Amino acid sequence: MKVAFISTYPPEHCGIGEYTFYLTEEMAKHIPLLVFSSKGSEAKEGRITSVPCFEVRKVDFERILDTVSRYAPLDVVHIQHEYGIFGDGKDFLWFLEELKNCTRAICITLHTPVHSLNPRAGYQKELTERVEGVFVHSALAEYELWQQGLDLRKVYLVPHGTHINKLKSSKENLSRILGDGFSTNGSFLITVPGFLRWDKGITNLKAMCKRILERFPNTKVLVAGSFQAEGDELRELKVATREVTDLFGEVWFSNGFLPRRKLLQILSASDAILLAYQEWPGHIGVSGMLHLAMGSLKPILASRVPRLVEYTERVPELCFVQEDFDGLLEAVKHLRDNYEEVSRDVKRQLLPLVQKTSWEVTARRHLEIYERLLRS
Repeated sequence: MKVAFISTYPPEHCGIGEYTFYLTEEMAKHIPLLVFSSKGSEAKEGRITSVPCFEVRKVDFERILDTVSRYAPLDVVHIQHEYGIFGDGKDFLWFLEELKNCTRAICITLHTPVHSLNPRAGYQKELTERVEGVFVHSALAEYELWQQGLDLRKVYLVPHGTHINKLKSSKENLSRILGDGFSTNGSFLITVPGFLRWDKGITNLKAMCKRILERFPNTKVLVAGSFQAEGDELRELKVATREVTDLFGEVWFSNGFLPRRKLLQILSASDAILLAYQEWPGHIGVSGMLHLAMGSLKPILASRVPRLVEYTERVPELCFVQEDFDGLLEAVKHLRDNYEEVSRDVKRQLLPLVQKTSWEVTARRHLEIYERLLRS
């Protein structure tokens, strides 16, 4: 079976690229793979071959088609779709039609499915009608597509994969990992991981830190990630983070994109992980960072938004309404007052989910679906 992906890919700093990295690393244990990737992505020898052929937000679909055609015929071409990468223009719909000449089946993973009230809903329907398989990561998205009239026989619920973090690290080791004199000095460590964007709650960081540090002064907050924004949003984020740096010596910024191993070590060493996401109305995605955090089996303080529903429905006592800082403080207090008990309960709740959604399981599910599509 000849399978190819169209996706961003490391070293591109992109959540979709990280998703594709983990997925292909596991799938390549079963079959060789091609990745038609973003410019600058590393070509690899062995069972994964990366073929750089597009630029994010400047995608030349004719160039991708020409590149794919040189490797045709293929059995499956699987597109990891995100509007921030491929946009929402007619040229992508044209590309899907032309791609049929290169492959027996086209699959697309919707990393940001949209609600029927979203202006992109009509475009989403056109897009999904042009492919053989539509992959989504949650039941919320699956049934939203059904409500919009898509035949569920072509929709496949495949969980976002989870990396089971086997790295062991302590807070003392973080000074070596982060450098520049970082130290928790024995404080309770809360980590805010991932890209710094509006939807990750970074513009609320000042208010959140103020409430937490006033109530629990023996706390250190580590913001572990790099900016992923531009224009007015980037300027607003830089102002917000500068204010936090000026006001709170207990808040530390990693100041840059963290390599995969370092981020996993940080998650392993943290006492708690904070995902204070905000949500755009009409978007139904799943958080890759949530899955990375759950793989460390640590208590997660999470806002109640669709992207985090896999966690919030299992551990509601550590969750809060977005921008409800009183609710966040109550969750922190519950965790700090009952840390050992809550940590054990979180592990008990998360371990079955982590095992069920491991990248090994997710990769096998992809291969099963491909075989089914090729038989039909």
